[in-house]
Amino acid sequence: MKYSTEKQRFIKYAAIFTVSLAALYIRYLGRDIISSDFEHCLSSWYREVTLPGPGINSLLYYTGDYPMPYAFLIWLLGKLPVPFLYSLKTVNTIFDFILAVLMGKIVLHFKPENPDSFFLGYSITLLLPNVILNGSFWGQCDGTYSVFLLAAFYCWLKKKFPPMMIFFGLAFSYKLQSVFFLPFVMIAYWLEKEFSILQFLLVPLTMLIMNIPAVLAGYSPMITFTKYMGQAGGYPWLYYFYPNLWFFFQARPYYLFSTGAVLLAVTALLIFVLLLVKKKIRLTSATAMPILLWTAYTCVFFLPSMHERYGYFMELIAVCLAILNIRNLWIPVLMILCTLPKYLFAVGFADNSISLQMLEAIVNTFLYIAFTCTLWRRLFAPSSGQQIIMEKEHQAFH
Repeated sequence: MKYSTEKQRFIKYAAIFTVSLAALYIRYLGRDIISSDFEHCLSSWYREVTLPGPGINSLLYYTGDYPMPYAFLIWLLGKLPVPFLYSLKTVNTIFDFILAVLMGKIVLHFKPENPDSFFLGYSITLLLPNVILNGSFWGQCDGTYSVFLLAAFYCWLKKKFPPMMIFFGLAFSYKLQSVFFLPFVMIAYWLEKEFSILQFLLVPLTMLIMNIPAVLAGYSPMITFTKYMGQAGGYPWLYYFYPNLWFFFQARPYYLFSTGAVLLAVTALLIFVLLLVKKKIRLTSATAMPILLWTAYTCVFFLPSMHERYGYFMELIAVCLAILNIRNLWIPVLMILCTLPKYLFAVGFADNSISLQMLEAIVNTFLYIAFTCTLWRRLFAPSSGQQIIMEKEHQAFH
């Protein structure tokens, strides 16, 4: 028996090592790819914070629209004796592996009785095409803030609410799109009242701490929040390549229609919350993930000027749902297929014609409607009680 257990442990670790090595090699293949975003944005920001001199006051020359903690990260990478392209992609790869570990731990939380739980969450995450292409090929940082959001969700599952808020603040420090997690946090507070409303203050406090390097460089502490104000309205059209509702109204200018788009998203979320309260739905570890997925999906689907990458976090949640119950596989498969052509286009592997964009938007619209109907029927239909997409929290893998 002891020999058998040791053999199983060896096989498990060997499998994790093999997948890790394969994932690392695949990312290595993208080391020399220079995307348009890297050429026109990231490399320019790198020169802005490194050419003026070695001091931290070089951050004052930063003109990018990403938050200052990300500019500080670029400044730190400038201290390394490695080309910026490689150091940036190395950091992104490290975050990919942290992301995979967190996914493994989340799956293990739901399926502790399955010895393959961690391996499935870890391996599938590392080999997802959007995860591979985003950081190590494209050079984007969506894996960075998603690590902190997944950590925040994991802390919620473990009922560790102050760390949840701190991780949420860390995510917000790196990317405005972390706001997609906010509806879930507010629903968690409203339905369960398991933590104090004062703990929300940990989010801006964490953001202020993360912006200390910028303050030392000479910025006002308010740069923590004012940097995001410049991003709102920074694009001319409602549609900005994420295949959401606004593809069908892509000629509509942002400055005229953005307020209506935001109100539409907020209204959908408010209706959902009111139904949760009216039907007395509990936010448990079983209902949390579908609700988190729907609220994040609603944000990305209705908010204006969404980039093709902004579905990254919700796609991870959808993948986790599919690992927990194979009958949910259609959700992440269609989600990722709707954005994959745009990823391939961004790294120079394929074209993304207007007809293909039309197909992506149509499929994604039907997917959002289908998922909404499925979730709402199982949450709110009288006959279904509090059944959810995962059915049972501890259901065996299919």
